[in-house]
Parts: sequence; C-alpha cells; structure tokens
Amino acid sequence: MVAGFLVAPTVRAVSIFIVAILVASLALTVFITVDAIRLARRGGQGARWFTWIGAILLCWIGFGMTSLLGNVIKSHLPWRTFTIPSASMEPTLHVDEWLIADMHYYSKNAPARGDLVLYRLPSDNQTIYIKRIVGLPGDRIAFRDGHTIVNGVAANEPFANFGDPKAFFNTTADVTVPPDRLFVVGDNRANSSDSRVSQHGMVPFGNLIGRAAEIFLTEEWSRVGLWVGSPKT
Repeated sequence: MVAGFLVAPTVRAVSIFIVAILVASLALTVFITVDAIRLARRGGQGARWFTWIGAILLCWIGFGMTSLLGNVIKSHLPWRTFTIPSASMEPTLHVDEWLIADMHYYSKNAPARGDLVLYRLPSDNQTIYIKRIVGLPGDRIAFRDGHTIVNGVAANEPFANFGDPKAFFNTTADVTVPPDRLFVVGDNRANSSDSRVSQHGMVPFGNLIGRAAEIFLTEEWSRVGLWVGSPKT
C-alpha cells in the first residue's frame, strides 16, 4: 500500500505495481500453505482452544484494519482509476473504458485550456465528472454550432464531436468566466451536461481532484496507454 505512493500515473507503472502485489500475495499464500503442511507432518500436540480463538480474532482485526487503512491510503494516492459511464466524452473516451488520473497534478500546476479534468460536481460534491476545460477566469466563452469561441476566436478542437448544429446548447451567447471558476464541456457537444447548462454551472478551482492521464482498460487494445490528459501539440 505504501509503495503505491511511488507509482507514476501511467499504464506501465500501475500495471507493474498491480502484478507485483499479485505475485507477492501468491508467494505469501504458497509459503503459508507449505509451512502449514510441514508443521502438520511433524505431528505433536495441537494448540489450545484459547490460542485458536485469539488467532481468529487477530485475523479478523487484521482484515478490518487493512480494509480501513486501504480506503484511507487510496484517497491519498497520487493516481486513481476511473470508469467512463456515459458517451459525453466521445470520441476521446468510450463508454466503460477505464482511465488513470494524476491526482496531484493541480497541486503543482495551474489548470489550462484543453486539460481533461476530474472534478466534483458543483451541485453535488459526491458525484465526480470528467470534462474538458475550454475557459479560464476572465475568458469570454460562446458556442456556435458546437464549436467553442474563446474571446471572439474559434478554438482549434480536433478532439471534439460537434454533432447536430441545432442541438440543445450547441449555440450560446457570450459569458465571462468569473474568478476562481472554469468553463468545462464534453467533447461530445450535442450529448453532454456541462458548464453550458445552468444546473451544472462553472466549476470552482477547489472542486478539481485530478487530470486524466492514460486509458487503462478498454475493449480496443490499441487504445491501452493512449494519452488523453490534454491535446497533443
């Protein structure tokens, strides 16, 4: 668990870490099994009843502490995996894909346009969303047929699926992003609930929890390890 803090938020590093834990767990299980068989063959008097009860209680306490400690450690790891439940980020992210997120990125870096961010929904801090930043504080943001207009200039968005130009909120009036807020949208412009919708709103900086890094699990193996955190330049 502690070694998890040394793992970088990449498919290669996380995969090696998971395999190492599985191998170590298997080795420990084999050792315990072989040792138990060896001791049983020696014969001799078995342990007393209170020793068995004590051992069982210690095992249960150990399992409980491991579970509790694991949840605490998981929430502070520099990386986490997330699954994609909807098509709002198509074609960048597909439904049911898993991605790795860099959970400490914004403790060292400022948010930037194009970043694929994970954040707590402003209206519900228990729900985590993933969208793309298109507007920073002070920017004027509008949409024309699904295309982002930043400070009067159309943004270059090769990653986006603009969809039906007449779709709901694919064309909007100018709004200015307030201080300490970010304007985020889905890449699937005609099928995304994001900062264009009042129920969602703009995202406070404090709601950011990480930046997407690489695709971890997917049915399309050619996409494993694909970088999605920001557009390649």
